[in-house]
Amino acid sequence: MDSAVDGRVLAVHAVSESPVPKLNPQGLKDKKPKDYLLRFVFGASISAGAALIGLKFPLFGGMFLAFPAILPASLTLVERDGGRKEAVIDAEGAIIGALGLFAFALVAAFGIQPLGAVPALVAAAIAWLLVSIGTYSGVMVWRAATKTAPKGAAPG
Repeated sequence: MDSAVDGRVLAVHAVSESPVPKLNPQGLKDKKPKDYLLRFVFGASISAGAALIGLKFPLFGGMFLAFPAILPASLTLVERDGGRKEAVIDAEGAIIGALGLFAFALVAAFGIQPLGAVPALVAAAIAWLLVSIGTYSGVMVWRAATKTAPKGAAPG
């Protein structure tokens, strides 16, 4: 069952089919300007809030800039257009991406001093890629082995 319907750009397939994401450029045509404006306002608001926190507490500013600025708006629109299950799948993907970002941050933080910026950032990018793809692959293998499909959103 292809979930690239309902204007979705990136689709994840059910457990019984290929877990490889597919691109559906047709989904971009179905979006309204209001949807893009909502994402922009959410992203700008979150980024501005992170910048204000960074001005007051410089040590913690970068931590708040790592917040996925457009994720709340995107999940809201995905839930509206594709349903709660689709929004949950996207949120799970964001969690996997966040694990990769954490690996990137660790390698960069501990690698810049001894290696220099460029080698450390290349190593960090490789760490991000390996952790993200490894976690995604692990989740897909676990779901296939247990016949577990993505679950619905938590209550509330």
